[in-house]
Amino acid sequence: MPDIARTLAFAAALLMVLSFAVSASWLRGPLMQRLDGPRASNAKPAAVAIKLLLAAFGVSAVAAVLAIGGWISP
Repeated sequence: MPDIARTLAFAAALLMVLSFAVSASWLRGPLMQRLDGPRASNAKPAAVAIKLLLAAFGVSAVAAVLAIGGWISP
């Protein structure tokens, strides 16, 4: 069980890094010009980053439960 928890924790960390990478590219990317003057950013990368972050949270929660379960029952 600890091996599965470690693997899931690694997957959660990878998802979190991907989320930050998408978020950083979204913040650095070009803004779209609207016809009425102000600039607005594209919301699609932000939605992808949020979904990746939520997936990382869920996977890390499962990893934590498995790690605690493996710690309690030898």
